[in-house]
Parts: sequence; structure tokens; C-alpha cells
Amino acid sequence: MMRNIDQQTKKRLNRYYELLRQKAERIRDQKVNSIHQAYPEIKELENKRIQAGIAQVRNKISGFVGQNTLDLAEVDQELKSVLIAKNIPLDYSEPDYNCDICRDSGWIADGYCSCVDRVLIEINQQTNLYLPASDQTFANFDLNLFSNRKNPVFFQGQLSPREAMRGLRTIAKRYAENFRDNPENLYMFGTTGTGKTFLMSCIANELSNLGVNLVFIKAVKLFELMAQRRTLLNSYSPDPEEQDFINRTFELINNTELLCIDDIGLEAKGLLNTYSDLIVLLDDRYNAKLPVIMTGNLKPSELGEDYDERIQSRITGNFQLLMFEGPDVRTQTAKGRIEQDAD
Repeated sequence: MMRNIDQQTKKRLNRYYELLRQKAERIRDQKVNSIHQAYPEIKELENKRIQAGIAQVRNKISGFVGQNTLDLAEVDQELKSVLIAKNIPLDYSEPDYNCDICRDSGWIADGYCSCVDRVLIEINQQTNLYLPASDQTFANFDLNLFSNRKNPVFFQGQLSPREAMRGLRTIAKRYAENFRDNPENLYMFGTTGTGKTFLMSCIANELSNLGVNLVFIKAVKLFELMAQRRTLLNSYSPDPEEQDFINRTFELINNTELLCIDDIGLEAKGLLNTYSDLIVLLDDRYNAKLPVIMTGNLKPSELGEDYDERIQSRITGNFQLLMFEGPDVRTQTAKGRIEQDAD
């Protein structure tokens, strides 16, 4: 099945399938290891099978069959008998792919696999709903917006906001460059208007252009969705369309390659019953090695007071912490525009 897909979508499509394969192979490895631990004789037969295969190749090359050479067919039959006796599938060492047709490659002999239609819907839904402003990029990051004057109030007077932001921008660029080899969690915290959201947007747009599938969402929106999901779960007769939307939305949020949550802390006095949902979300993504970037106005030490000590421990323990300080750039920029208009 041939179709016209733009290069940007192709990158994201390829990355989506790459992650699917990695997940299937990771689960396969865990399953094989657990079977080998429970039944050492199976692991021993697997090793014999490898040795017999190597010996068979050598025999074909040399034309000589050693007296003590293992017979591959005999080892295969013995292994098959043990697996059947233990009720273990004969293909237990094969990954369990989402799509058996293309084996999570998205491609078959004559073009794209039929499963691509579903994946494109997910990718397009993500693009339409949850991505940052497209103009917030490293190329548009203007350091001149930040003060070059050192102030004892900010960074203990050791750095000017501009110097600090130059360093933070470098860290953000390196994060994007090294994302696929070292996908870390980040928590960017500081007062309003110090560049946290813009810098997170720069990372998100840079990675999106490289084909990384991500979700960029305001914390208040995330908590509203969590509360909506709880209401539906407790409803005697939930609306099917609303429930389907919520389920698809959280499947996207839970499984996306990178989750960016903006402005943690603004809703901290509100939807209290959803904090446990946030903990589950952070734990599930941490266990799946799926990174999260968050911005917030709360210092790590304040997270336990306004949120929950469990949330604080997860962020301080599993996230790289980046502090932002300085005057409110948005307020200063707006003030400058007003003064220019007055002139």
C-alpha cells in the first residue's frame, strides 16, 4: 500500500515503530530470563542448540563430522519435548509484536503495512492536540531579553540572569542532542517569566523535528483530564464518546516517547484527589524508561508542602533539577512595548 507521507511524519512514524520493536524485544528478554531462571534445563538445551548449530556449519565447511558432534535435530526435538511438558510456547523466545504482519516495522513488501493507518491517527491526534508553539525554538531564543547585571537576589550574585540562561540553554541543547542515548527526566523550576516554558518548548520542537513523538500539556489541563477520568470511572452510565476520548488521550499521555508538563504548581490547591494519578503516571513512565520534563514555580523543597511528599521524592530522586532565577522577562518585555507605543 503506497501513500504520500511528508518527511516530518515519516521520521515520527519510523521512530514510533522503532520504539514498539524495542519494547517488544525488552519484554521478550524479560520473559526468556524468567523462564531460564525457573527451568535451567531449558537454558542448557538452548546453549547445546547453539553449539550444535555452530558444529553443523563447521562440518559443512570441513566435510568432516566429529564423533562427539551434537546432532541439531536431536537437540531441537529434546528442547521441544521439554517446552511442551512445561506448557511453554515453542516460540517463547520470539518477541510478541503488536502487528504480526510487519513485525512492528510498518512496512511490508509492497509498501506500508495496514497498521500504519492506526498509527498515523495517533500521531496526527498528538500533533493537533498537544504540541508547543512552533516558533519557540533554539533559533528564536534571544539571550538579550535577560538582564546582564548581577544581582544578589538572583543566583547569589554570582551569575547574571543572561549568563545563567546561556548555561541552561546549553544544557537544554545537549539534552536534545543526547535524547535517544540518554533520555533523562528534567524539572525546571523558578518564578514566573524566567524562561522555563520557552526552553522546554525549544527542546520539544527540536526533538519533534527529529521524529520524536511527544505530548506537551499544561499541568492544569492534565489534572482536569485526570479528574474527568475519575468522574467517568465512578459514573453509573458514562457517555461512551467522552469515555473513548479520555481513554485515547491517556493512552497517548502514558505511552508517548516524551511527556512535557508545563506549570506544575499553579493548580496545587485544586484537584487534590488526582495527586495519586500523577504518582502512578510518573511511576509507570519511570519504569518504562519514558522521560518526563516538567516546569513549575515550586522549589523541590516546596513540592511536599503544596503537593504530596511522594511526588516530591519522585521528582527530587528521579529528575535532573534546573533552577531559573531573574526578573519576569514577560513583564519587562510588555512594559517595553507599552513605553515604545507611548513614545
